[in-house]
Amino acid sequence: MADDNQNAPWTIDSVLHLLGGLGRYQLFQAALLAVGNLSFCFHLLNFVFIAQTVKQQCEVTPLYGNNSNTNYGTCDVSVQNTTTNVTSKHTCSAWTYDVQKDHSIVSEWDLVCGNIFFARLPQSLFILGQGIGAVTVSVMSDKFGRKPFLVMSHVLTAGAGVALAFAPNIAAFTALRMVNGIFQQGIVVTTSTMVMELFPMNRRVGVSAVFALVWSFCTILLTGTAYFGRDMDWRTLQLCFVSVSITVLLQIVFMGESLRWLITNKKAKNAIAIFKRAARMNKVDVSNVALPGIRAENTPVELSSTKQKYVETPSEVVKYSCLDLVRTRFMLKITTVVWFSWLVDSLTYFSLYLTASSLTDDFYLNFLLNSLAEVPAGPLFWFVGRRWGRRIFFITFHSVAGVCLLMATVIKSLAAGQVALTSSTVLAFIGKVGNAACFNGMFAYTPEIYPTNLRSIGMGSGSTAARVGGMIAPFISILAAIAPWAPGTIFGIACLVTAALNYMLPEAEGRELPQTIEDVKAWGKAPARG
Repeated sequence: MADDNQNAPWTIDSVLHLLGGLGRYQLFQAALLAVGNLSFCFHLLNFVFIAQTVKQQCEVTPLYGNNSNTNYGTCDVSVQNTTTNVTSKHTCSAWTYDVQKDHSIVSEWDLVCGNIFFARLPQSLFILGQGIGAVTVSVMSDKFGRKPFLVMSHVLTAGAGVALAFAPNIAAFTALRMVNGIFQQGIVVTTSTMVMELFPMNRRVGVSAVFALVWSFCTILLTGTAYFGRDMDWRTLQLCFVSVSITVLLQIVFMGESLRWLITNKKAKNAIAIFKRAARMNKVDVSNVALPGIRAENTPVELSSTKQKYVETPSEVVKYSCLDLVRTRFMLKITTVVWFSWLVDSLTYFSLYLTASSLTDDFYLNFLLNSLAEVPAGPLFWFVGRRWGRRIFFITFHSVAGVCLLMATVIKSLAAGQVALTSSTVLAFIGKVGNAACFNGMFAYTPEIYPTNLRSIGMGSGSTAARVGGMIAPFISILAAIAPWAPGTIFGIACLVTAALNYMLPEAEGRELPQTIEDVKAWGKAPARG
C-alpha cells in the first residue's frame, strides 16, 4: 500500500472496507453469532410447547349420591337432585386430561380454570426478565466490551434452562423463567450490536436479511423438534431445547471482540491484535495503515510486527449514559418512536405466536405457518430497505400489517363459511408477514441510529420497550375468549399509528454507523453515500 496511506484520514468504515466487506474473518464471526440464534430462539419460544394448552374435564367422583344426575364440565360439576329437581353447581378441584399428566406444565400442575393466570404468568415474567437483562447487560456491554457479556449470557441462560426442567412447582418454575429471561436477553442485545459493528455500511442490510432468514430457520427447527418430541413429557422436551446452548463453546474459543468497539474506546493493543488477525484470515496487506485514534510508536503497523508497543492518542473517548437517549429534544423524538415501534411489533408478534388458533386450529401447523411467515422478512428488508430506505420500509410494512389484520378481523367477525375462513386466514398470514418484517427490521435498524458507546444501551432500551408488549401477549388469548374481535382490532390500529410515527425516524441507508450523537444529527444536513 502506498506510503501516503499512513497519513490518510482513516475511518472505521474505511478500515472495514480495507479488510474486505465480506472477508473470511467477518463471515466466520457472523456465522458464530448466527449459531447463537438457536439458543435465543429455543429459550424464547419453547414456552409455547412446554406450557401447551390441554383439554380438561372435572374428575369423576362419587360424592354426590345415587339419587342425582351429575354433569362433569371443564371447570364445574352440575348436580341435579332427582328427588327435589334442584340443580346445584360445584367448582371442581381435580381434573382429567386428554394427554398424560406430565405432558405440559398446565396438566402437571392443574393450571386451568381459576388457576389459568398462573399458566400465563411465567412467560410474562420471562419477558420482564428480558427487560431487566436488556438494560443491565447493554450498559455493561457498552462499557466493558461485547464478547464477555455475550458468552456470560449464553452460559447463564443455559444454566437457568436446565434448572427449569427440574422445577418442583409452578412458583419455582416462574422464578426460574424470569431468571432465564434476564440472561437470554443479553444474547439478543449483544448479538444484534456485534453483527451491525462487524460489517461496513454497504453490507449491513444484506447481512441483516441473512440473519432474519437464520431466525426463520431456527423457528422452523424449533417446530420440528417440538413435533417429533410431542410424546415426551415437558421436562425431557425442555432439556432437548436447552441442548442447543452447547454452541456457546464455539463462541468462547473462536469469537473475537468487536473491532469497532475496541477502536472507539481506544483499546489499542486489543484493536491491533484483532485487526491483524482479521487481515491474516482475509489475506489483506495492512502495511502502513493507521487505525482511527490509534497509532504505533516509531514504526508502521505491519502484519509481521509482533514486538511493537501501541499507545492511545490524546483524543478523548466519548462516553454516554442512559439519560443521553432522551436528554435532548432530537434524541427524545427518535427514542420515543423507536420504543413505541418495538412495543407494538413485539405485542403483535408474540400474541400471534402464543394464540394457538391465530391462523389455523392445528397447534403445530399454526406455529409452522407463523414461522414460515417470517421467511420473507429478511429479503423484504434487504430489497426495500436498501432501495428506498429504512423509513419507507417501516411505513410500508406497518401499514400492510395494520390493514390486513383489521380486514381479517372484520371478515372473521361478520362472515361465515369456507370462503370467509380462507380469506381471513390469508389476510392474517399477510399481516403476520408485515409484522415479522418490521420486528426483524428493528433488530437491524436500532443499532444503526445510535452511536457506538450508546449503541447497546439504545438497543437494550428498545428491547425493554418490546418486553412490555411481550408481557401483555400471553394474556391476549383470555381477551380473545371474551371478545374475539378485540385482539385483531388492537393490533391493526396500533400498527397503523406506528406507520405514521415512523416518518419521524432518521434515515440510516447510505450512512456509516455513528460514533457520536452529533454524527446522527449531521445525517439530515449531508446527502447519504451510495
